[in-house]
Amino acid sequence: MTRITALIAVLALIGPSLQAATVYKYMDEDGNLVFTDEPVEGAEKLNVQPVPTVPAVPVPASSGEPQQQEKPFSYNQITIVTPSAGENFVNNGGKVTIQVAMSPELRPSDKLQLYFNGEPKGKPQSSTVFDFNNLYRGEYVTRVVAVNEAGEQLGQSDTITFYVRRSAIGGTN
Repeated sequence: MTRITALIAVLALIGPSLQAATVYKYMDEDGNLVFTDEPVEGAEKLNVQPVPTVPAVPVPASSGEPQQQEKPFSYNQITIVTPSAGENFVNNGGKVTIQVAMSPELRPSDKLQLYFNGEPKGKPQSSTVFDFNNLYRGEYVTRVVAVNEAGEQLGQSDTITFYVRRSAIGGTN
């Protein structure tokens, strides 16, 4: 019975090519059932019907754009925690620590770039803490930008301003 099932499966697969072909069945000298398209003495000629087919359903051509574009990654929030806006650092040798909080946490492949007065300060880093010593007196307008390995911006903090007050030569502030 399994050989007949196998025959049906084979005929179903090659059916279209057999539509005009004749199939013969016989037993070989070892007792195996053999199917062939060549007439053999003692073979039984089979009447093989064409396999019914169903035409494929046409698939509409796509517009070339994915159905749903994946939104590029960005950080939900980047905040400069310290210093606070308007904070004054007085006679501290110009020491300032800038600390950043973000959501989600900084990914290992991303970095933070600090800007002072619109210019990058140092190289991008993977730490959320920026330590500075001996900053000159004056006003510092700062913000932090998260970037990926390609340098693409993934988010930024609001801009804050802080002040460094140091004694000037001659004792004036």
